[in-house]
Amino acid sequence: MDRIISLLAALVGLIALGGAILVHVNGDTQRAQMAAEIAQLKVSVGLMAAGKGSVEVAAADPAPILPSAEPQASSAVSSEPPSSVPLLPSLATVSSSASAPASAAPASSSAPDDRDAEVKALMDRVAALEQQNQQQASELDAARAQLSVQPSTSPSSTDVAAIEPPSSSATPQSAAISTDGPTKDCIPLGTRFMGTAGDSFPICKTKLVLKVMGVSDGLASIVGPGDVAVGATVPYDKGCSVAVFSADTSGYAEMRVTCS
Repeated sequence: MDRIISLLAALVGLIALGGAILVHVNGDTQRAQMAAEIAQLKVSVGLMAAGKGSVEVAAADPAPILPSAEPQASSAVSSEPPSSVPLLPSLATVSSSASAPASAAPASSSAPDDRDAEVKALMDRVAALEQQNQQQASELDAARAQLSVQPSTSPSSTDVAAIEPPSSSATPQSAAISTDGPTKDCIPLGTRFMGTAGDSFPICKTKLVLKVMGVSDGLASIVGPGDVAVGATVPYDKGCSVAVFSADTSGYAEMRVTCS
């Protein structure tokens, strides 16, 4: 029983060790994956921030003005008589160049807003991953601490022996057993033997000597217990008992002596 309990305690410790190792391996794997994802997200944030800076620089630069034809126009005006026809292309050009930056401004202003939203979402994702990484690290530390405590809390064999009640071998069954008892030419304890009237049987390792007074059909007469019926077990001496298995008219009886 002590060995079984010790084996069970060792099995529980091995199960706890395997669980802690599994938690450790899964935690390391998840932490490596999250670290790679965090690094990728940071790189994406950096690239988006760089793209945002280039867009802002491009938005800050004024739209290029068409090559100035004003000197030529002024010379032409000075050399030629004034007319309303040459002025129409220049007015259309000026109006188109003035409307081009105005139409480009809403597009350039909406693009940084979208980039700001994407950068904010990426930053939130990075913060969530870092928080999850810290939580898993704390859980892994707790599992390691539990693993380090587990061997010290498992019951030892001496503790199990102290808890277990004394076995039946410690009961006073040795009252009939003697070191001076015979070991040869005797009947071992728990062994069946045949006997008839007048037989005496020394019992090995004890001072007991079983004497048969007579045998009849279904009944054996033994010194001490008296008449014992077939199939009965009766007290004999010093915590021992005698059992009769058969007795018939042939004059022989089958018996057995046990001590408990």
